[in-house]
Amino acid sequence: MNGNTGPVGLVSVVMPARNARTTIAAQLEALSRQTYPDPWEVIVVDNGSSDGTRELLRSWQRRMPQLRVVDSAEARGVNRARNLGCRHARGAFVLVCDADDVVAPGWMAGLVDALRTSPAAGGALERRLLNGPVALAARPPKKSDALLDTFGFLPYPAGANCGFHRELWSRLGGFDESYRYGGDDTEFFWRAQLAGHRLAFAPHAVVHYRLRDEVRAIARQFYDYGRSHPKLYRDFAGRGMPASRLGDAARAWWTLLVHAPHLVGPADRRAPVVAQLALRAGRLVSSARHRRCYL
Repeated sequence: MNGNTGPVGLVSVVMPARNARTTIAAQLEALSRQTYPDPWEVIVVDNGSSDGTRELLRSWQRRMPQLRVVDSAEARGVNRARNLGCRHARGAFVLVCDADDVVAPGWMAGLVDALRTSPAAGGALERRLLNGPVALAARPPKKSDALLDTFGFLPYPAGANCGFHRELWSRLGGFDESYRYGGDDTEFFWRAQLAGHRLAFAPHAVVHYRLRDEVRAIARQFYDYGRSHPKLYRDFAGRGMPASRLGDAARAWWTLLVHAPHLVGPADRRAPVVAQLALRAGRLVSSARHRRCYL
């Protein structure tokens, strides 16, 4: 498409939320401070909350008239929520963020600028502001100057900081709802690129990203990440996704063995070991389930 510096019409922000009462107010406050000058709406998809999130959202609707709430209690899962939000979106551009993060003031403007010339885009994730030492030990801060490229295949944005043309979402048939956690964003943006659509990186679209801060929660998250990797390999090996390397897996397990004493240490020393152990265990279990070896 050609570059466009004029107004783009209504922009829709889709935000899945489940039991987000303690965090979503900060995200809504951040959205209310966006520098983007043109009309926008926020669609929060309540994915079966039981902690008072819905009641809090009702109070915010009185303060933020462009906020709409959609119920998704009967169809749980992050991709189901994203798809439902996209179906309710009225804008040509759809931006996606999470209910437990905080978008920077230029987030919306940054993604919209990228979407003027690309059908899909992702921004930068900043990890320090919202996280303590345990969370950062498990997922250390790193330079965020490009789209993610975890698998040596195709880049992709994080689902917590991405945007796309609603027409592209429709053309691709939406997010794959069989990806319930882990790989949910990767799969969609890989399909987009394999269908010939270019992705852009929006460096000024920054999200302050909230990590898990308890070792047990970190383990659950990384186990789910690991489970998604053989599933991605099953779906994309025939389209170029490389196999995992046995040497890399062997080195990872050896490193875990060497650092096993940290499992009885303080939380900030346990967290990175537990995270990688859970990731590798998830890959093992899912490799057997999907009959695709991705270790």
